[in-house]
Amino acid sequence: MNKAIAAVFISLCVASSLVSAVQAPYKVIYIDFRNVNWNNGAQTVLDAADAGFNVIILAFYLSGSGPADMALVWSQLSDSVKAETMNQVHAKGSVVLVAVGGATDSPYSNDATRLGTTAGEWARSQHLDGVDFDLEDIAAGFTVGGKNTEQTIDWFVEVTDSCRRALGSDGIISHAPQAPYFGAVGASNQWTGPSGGYSAIEQRTTVNFYNVQFYNQGQSCYTDYNGLFKTSCSTFPGTSVAEIHAAGVPMEKIVVGKPVTIGDAGNGHVEAATLGGYFRQAASELGWNGGIMGWQWGEKNTLTSWLNSIISTNSGSNTGTNTGTSETRTSTTGQCQCQCQC
Repeated sequence: MNKAIAAVFISLCVASSLVSAVQAPYKVIYIDFRNVNWNNGAQTVLDAADAGFNVIILAFYLSGSGPADMALVWSQLSDSVKAETMNQVHAKGSVVLVAVGGATDSPYSNDATRLGTTAGEWARSQHLDGVDFDLEDIAAGFTVGGKNTEQTIDWFVEVTDSCRRALGSDGIISHAPQAPYFGAVGASNQWTGPSGGYSAIEQRTTVNFYNVQFYNQGQSCYTDYNGLFKTSCSTFPGTSVAEIHAAGVPMEKIVVGKPVTIGDAGNGHVEAATLGGYFRQAASELGWNGGIMGWQWGEKNTLTSWLNSIISTNSGSNTGTNTGTSETRTSTTGQCQCQCQC
């Protein structure tokens, strides 16, 4: 075996071990278009890792048109830059996924097998560690256009399973459901109806963790400790962290998603220091340690401070080499492909 091949082999082995080692508490950040280094997108990814995030999600891969925004920027890098960036990210203990879907994408007319396979193969071709499914536009009773509840759940399971087959056993799959998409299977007084929605999906497929969107559900929902962690608001009963766990989702898979700034969502924002207090209380009272998801990336120092106020990190202060110049730009798709409602 020559030295070049040996180096690649060792790099792949190290990357695989690091990917499998990423676990709760997950520190997740979505990068869409804000504060992206458009001349050197790799630097933005490295900045996110340096800020302490161990799961970096590139938004978005759209079911009808392919990569947009940060996912498009990443796709335009050379293979060598992608590979080297991923080596550096893995060395920092982080992984990088692509987000499939988003609030402006309604992919349910697509064949689930084909979409899941395409997403997994695209992630692999881009040197990424996995796929995050941000599937929205779901109606009460957990139905999507043209499908009943059972068919909807079957579609979600198959898109996940087919993606898993394409990624391989070492790939990471997360989902980013809104909190009301969970419910107790068999219960009737909940937004999902008796299906249980994502709680039923959890029983039938393998999702590594859920980036649960605890925001954009009304001013009174998920903004205090009790509503977020113990007993949710009356509008969406049974959807706090403890109640989602009681419906069958392991505590370590429930990542609390919050907007980083007030302007990042219509409602649901909680100040970082306050949220950190909630997290410590939930760890003590409930044994929860799922982690935090932030929507969305912005200025590096601000994000570093935000994360450290919520979850203490030991990510170090190493920084990559900035070979490009940041510039202000709007979304490459002409609109924000954000998770909930912009």
